[in-house]
Amino acid sequence: MPSLKPPSSLEAVSGSAATEAALTVVGALTGGPLAPLLPVLVKSLASGRQHSRVVAALASIDQTLKDHSSQLADLTDEQYKLVNETILAVLHTTSEQKLSYLRTAIRNALALSDLLPQESVVIGRIVRDISAEEAAFLLANFDYERVQLAKTPGPHEQRVLTVDPDSRDGLVAVGLISLGLLAPDEPTYDDSGLLRFSSVVAKVIVLLREPAPLTIRSSRRVRPAAFARG
Repeated sequence: MPSLKPPSSLEAVSGSAATEAALTVVGALTGGPLAPLLPVLVKSLASGRQHSRVVAALASIDQTLKDHSSQLADLTDEQYKLVNETILAVLHTTSEQKLSYLRTAIRNALALSDLLPQESVVIGRIVRDISAEEAAFLLANFDYERVQLAKTPGPHEQRVLTVDPDSRDGLVAVGLISLGLLAPDEPTYDDSGLLRFSSVVAKVIVLLREPAPLTIRSSRRVRPAAFARG
C-alpha cells in the first residue's frame, strides 16, 4: 500500500478547513506555482492576530467569488490581474479598514469589465500600496475640483479643498501625490499650487466604494467624460 504524501508547506500552515478552502482560491487565481508567495504567506500566518485577519478576509473573499461564480467565467485578462493583485495584497495587510476596502475591491472588480491593460497594472499597484486613510480621503473628497496644500484658503472660483500641510490630512495628501493620484494642476498667474485628482482616481473610487454597483458601466464616474476632468 503506497504511503501517504506528506503535507505541503502550504497545507502545514493552514490551520483549518476554512483556511485551506480560502487559500485554494488564492492558488487558483494566481494560476501557477505558489513558491514565490509562500515566504510572505508563512510570515503572515505566523502571527496570531494576522492569522485571524487573513483567514477571515480570505474566507469572505472565497464566499464572494462563490456568490459571483458566473462572472468568474467571463473575466477579462485585466480583471483577472486586478483580482489576483488584490488578493495578494490581503496577505500583507494588517489594517482592518484596508482589508475591508480590499474585499470590496475584489467584488467590484468582477464587474469592472472595461479595464484597459495599463489601467489594470496601475490600479493593481495602487490597491497594493494605498493606505486606508488615503482611500478614505479619496472617497470623501473626490467631488472637489482641486486640492490645495495651504494654511489658509485662497480665492478660487472652483471648488477647492484646502488642506493644512502640517495636518494628518496633509500627510495623506502627500501620500496620494506619491501614488500619482494627486498631481500638480496647470500653472496659474498666482502660483497657487493647486492639485487635481488624476484620471485613474475615478476607477479607483468605483473599485473601493460601498455598496458595489450592479454594473460598473452604469456609474457616472467611469464614463469617458469623467476621465476627461482636470
